[in-house]
Amino acid sequence: MVATSVAAYDLARKLSTEYDKRKKDEKEMNLRKDETEEKRSNDASAGISRKVTEIDYGKHEQTVKELDRQEKEQEYARKKREAEQWCTLDHEHGPNCKRPGTSCSQDHQKEWQIYERSTEEKIEAAERFRQEGNEAYRKHNYGLAAVHYRRALLHFDYTFAETEELERQVDAVKLPCLLNLAACKCQQEDWEEVLTQCRQALEINPRAVKAYYRAGLAYLARDQFDLAKDSLLSALEIEPKNPDVAAALKQLKQNMEDYKSRTRDVAKEMFSGKAEAAEAAEAQMPSAWGFGT
Repeated sequence: MVATSVAAYDLARKLSTEYDKRKKDEKEMNLRKDETEEKRSNDASAGISRKVTEIDYGKHEQTVKELDRQEKEQEYARKKREAEQWCTLDHEHGPNCKRPGTSCSQDHQKEWQIYERSTEEKIEAAERFRQEGNEAYRKHNYGLAAVHYRRALLHFDYTFAETEELERQVDAVKLPCLLNLAACKCQQEDWEEVLTQCRQALEINPRAVKAYYRAGLAYLARDQFDLAKDSLLSALEIEPKNPDVAAALKQLKQNMEDYKSRTRDVAKEMFSGKAEAAEAAEAQMPSAWGFGT
């Protein structure tokens, strides 16, 4: 048995008490540290949540606008690639005329400059071409007038009006160019092109009397009487006293009567021809079969 002195015992108790106290202090310090870190973490999470909320909702409209802008730029690039196949020669071909497959040595920088202009500049340039087209039309030079109108319309193929006011200004120039080009094609009797331009004009203004009238003339020239009647009556409904529309309806009635008359004559000739053929065959039958008369 080991004997322990009173002094040694007291020292041991003192050391044990100090150890327990130090462990307790360290534990309390760790608890306070954990609470501080947890509070910081909660504050940071709350800040992130607020920030995410601000991004999701505060900037939502700006994000949508940016996506719209990117979509327009992609559409612009696509149409620009398509334009590389267009024929840019100075003749009355239009946007559907494809460039020949062989290499081209011409400098098309001037054409590309059109696409880089602002909407306002395109409107001004298109208006100048429209005026030149009107001048050529007054001189009965319908081919040249059509070229000018197509040049005017070319400026709008890659135009994205940023505001409603700019869109209104574009339509104010584009609509008469379409109608005037249809008028040129009426003079040239290119009826399919007349209908194409009139359809585009009606997309801009569904009450464009001239579009209905010229479409009616095209259908009338092609003996499509029902379609001609629908187009001309639509024009008459908008402008009941329009003399050109009234004259076209009168011509439609006359053409329908002439068509019926021609149909009757053709049918009569067909039956008459068959009757004569039958009589001739009947007259030849006895001799052909070897019977006497």
